[in-house]
Amino acid sequence: MKIVIFLLMFLTLGIPVTVQGQGWVLTTDYSTFGRARSFALDAPWTVSGDLAVIPGDPSGRFHDGLVYVVGRGGANLIQIYNPSAGFALVREFSIGSGRNPQDIAFDAAGEAYVSCYDQAVLLRVDVTSGTVLETYDTSGFADADGLPETAWMTAREGLLYIACQKLDRNNWYEPTGPGALLVFDMGNKTWVDMDGLSPGIQPIGLTGADPYTRIETVGNGSGGWNLRVGCVGLYGINDGGIEDVDPVSGASLGYVVTEQELGGDIAAFASTGDDIHVLVSDVSFITSLRKFDSSDGSVTILKTGNGYVYADITWDGEFQLYLADRTLGASGLRVFDTNSGAELTTGPLGTGLPPFMFILPGMGDVSPVNSPVVQSLRLSHPYPNPCNPAADLQIEGRPGQSVRVGVFDLRGRRLLNRSLVIDGRGGAVFHFDGRDNHGRGLAAGVYRVVAQTETGFAARTLTLLK
Repeated sequence: MKIVIFLLMFLTLGIPVTVQGQGWVLTTDYSTFGRARSFALDAPWTVSGDLAVIPGDPSGRFHDGLVYVVGRGGANLIQIYNPSAGFALVREFSIGSGRNPQDIAFDAAGEAYVSCYDQAVLLRVDVTSGTVLETYDTSGFADADGLPETAWMTAREGLLYIACQKLDRNNWYEPTGPGALLVFDMGNKTWVDMDGLSPGIQPIGLTGADPYTRIETVGNGSGGWNLRVGCVGLYGINDGGIEDVDPVSGASLGYVVTEQELGGDIAAFASTGDDIHVLVSDVSFITSLRKFDSSDGSVTILKTGNGYVYADITWDGEFQLYLADRTLGASGLRVFDTNSGAELTTGPLGTGLPPFMFILPGMGDVSPVNSPVVQSLRLSHPYPNPCNPAADLQIEGRPGQSVRVGVFDLRGRRLLNRSLVIDGRGGAVFHFDGRDNHGRGLAAGVYRVVAQTETGFAARTLTLLK
């Protein structure tokens, strides 16, 4: 009874209970309603049944323990779900008709901002009361049709970066020129001028047109970070690319890889360490999953669909890449190894309606750069790595906490179990000796070390040499 009262209290107050070890997939057939399901982040990647009914054209974010679903198109609403209370609906509210909201982002204090596609406004929203607090005009960034087409956003260090597509609605939504990233100061509630030499308030100008994908933050090799976005340009023409931006200078650094090199239009991408995994649509609108290797510039096709069927990809921060496959009659979740490129699933894991978009706990807008998905428990990189055969991994967590450590192969099989207790200083050491639970030496290869408590997990990859 106490547990029920506890969960009801958190639900009523809107205070989330931390949920770890799972992600969520938004599914839709583009009819009136879609659905939301959860899935385990590790093998066998078990997918739940339908948890909620959502709008038919959704986008989503995870923030502070809650899942936010944005109803795009004519839905014009925000839904808030609590995964720790059975994915209960905490709140649902309209943000006003005719706005076509696209994304939601949060500042460090938890204030929410919503971008709009069909009106030239940025909204500041109180997600507790479900009201729009203020609107900020974006028409000054628009092209001739009066709308800037603002879409995906990301928040970093008090600034909100908003993709501005600049499409001509009177000419089949073709780009009118290079896109931009609008910059909004969430503390002062003002637009930031990124070009002091030009009149007016200037955004960050991009090299490419139509910034279509989510905006990532990636390390720049000097202790700082850059913004990264995929620009699709004109569909059917390889005129775009994945572009990096220096947020300090407000200047584009150009393409990391072009659509010409990738072999088609960019539908989505995930920066996976030094590489980039990309969903590409070719001239026949056939989608494929491709890997760009930044060390040599090579592009490898990992899997090809039978039409425009691959909708989204996302990375777990270690070695698993999740793919949303909408193939008719064979739709579902697929998982790939980012190191080898091999598919870890033997086929699509059913999601009910076809999968459309992933939400992971590490995809919140104030997350650290390229961090693992869950950060409540810290696990150091193995040392040495590669090892032959021994290595140590440092664990940081709450003093006195019990930790279960497992070693898995790339097929998701658990080979070793260990139990540790975090000491009074908040630390523990997992010693890997190259052996399984039965004392048998493991074969040379790549393994995943997962440390897990009742409140979270952390994972690292380890290479064993012989």
